[in-house]
Amino acid sequence: MDGALRLEADFTGFGEVHMESLGLLQKALEAGAGVDITGATFAGGRALIPESLETTLVNILHTQDEARVFQALKKVPIKSPIHQWDERTEVGADDGAWVPEGGDSEEADQTIARKYMTSKYLQTLRKVTLQASISNMIEPAMVLEQNAGTLWIIRNAERGIIYGNPDWVSEQPEGLIKQIPTANILDVRGADASSVAFENAFNEGCRQIRDNFGRASNFFGSTKVMEDVQRLLRDRIRFAPGQNQGAAVFTEYPTPFGTPQIKDDIFIKEGAEPKISGLTNKRPDILTIDTQPVAAGSGALVSQFLTGDAGNYYYKFVGVNRYGDGTKTAESSVVAVAADQKVTIEVGPGAIAPTAIKIYRTKKDGASGSKVLYLGTVPVVAATDPTVIVDLNADLPGCSDGFLLTMEQVYDAIEWFQFLPLMKFDLYPTNAAVYPFLMLLFGALALKKPVQHIRIKNIAPSALGWF
Repeated sequence: MDGALRLEADFTGFGEVHMESLGLLQKALEAGAGVDITGATFAGGRALIPESLETTLVNILHTQDEARVFQALKKVPIKSPIHQWDERTEVGADDGAWVPEGGDSEEADQTIARKYMTSKYLQTLRKVTLQASISNMIEPAMVLEQNAGTLWIIRNAERGIIYGNPDWVSEQPEGLIKQIPTANILDVRGADASSVAFENAFNEGCRQIRDNFGRASNFFGSTKVMEDVQRLLRDRIRFAPGQNQGAAVFTEYPTPFGTPQIKDDIFIKEGAEPKISGLTNKRPDILTIDTQPVAAGSGALVSQFLTGDAGNYYYKFVGVNRYGDGTKTAESSVVAVAADQKVTIEVGPGAIAPTAIKIYRTKKDGASGSKVLYLGTVPVVAATDPTVIVDLNADLPGCSDGFLLTMEQVYDAIEWFQFLPLMKFDLYPTNAAVYPFLMLLFGALALKKPVQHIRIKNIAPSALGWF
């Protein structure tokens, strides 16, 4: 074959071709294709084909830009794991403000309280072998592993900023859901983000923040919520004649109390199905349903099972600790719930006890074996005793949260206290030819003015169809 496919000089690719040329072409095509790292198929002409490798890593995962809340937060360096500040909530009562000429003034006292936040520690162990470090790779192996560790840190920091709760896992920071006060939670009860209920909650949230001397600057929601928000705004915003309404993409949401930027956050998720941790010997063991679900009157508690929620439900449970989620339990027995009732279940631990329990539930009148979606999490009070779980229907499965935040620095309402910058900490090799290192981030989320932030809960994606 002389290492090349010879074609006649007058061959144009159309019409007739000599048999010798066809034979050479057929032989070349039989060289084969594909990748075989064992070399078993690298024979004949296939062995002579060099392989091509693109000189960039194609990253199909997130970039730092997807961690939208963490990216937008003001980062404040601190010099101690416990950071304190003073909070003024009052400058004095307004009674007796006006006086006659030369009249006496009434004393007024300001109200100041000391606040603090404790840093939490996020880290991952990474290793690069000696062989990889000296190999000709698309990028240096150490750089590749360091970049992967950075993305891992950013992803887990974003999740902690949103969902972190030391009542469930003591090593976690206090996230938005934990820190936003109950008075600043607006519940849309399974409505989607293209609904009037969501529109009213969004405007009410901006008004409530303004009444507390702040201004909502950012709204963060899941990607499905953002789809529905776009539909809502296309329906509400007036367009000029001839303007293509369908092509409009909105990055701001106009309200009488400000125009927050609206941003999707891929780490805000609708209620998911159970997912098990890969850390087999550290995650909690499978739980047991010691007492099957029972529906009864809510008593002193306020049930949110309304007439339209009355029906049959099934439950599953998952143990949680700092190493992740355990195996889900078997399905509970069916429980028939009437309006104004609560559901009570007792769940027992396994050998490796959880620090919290995740609750999963079917939709109303879901059949046995049908899909269960995340409903909520409760802390475990005593590791060796059953945990009593009470479902008042306050949280709805399959829904997500949206956050209206006052992030303009002039308001000084939210910050990330960073004890150390994101850093690589080299370790010493021991008995293996590897370069071990840690990627570290130490810090905590501080809502310095909690009343200037709003959580909109129980937002259902329009495609869910459960409510």
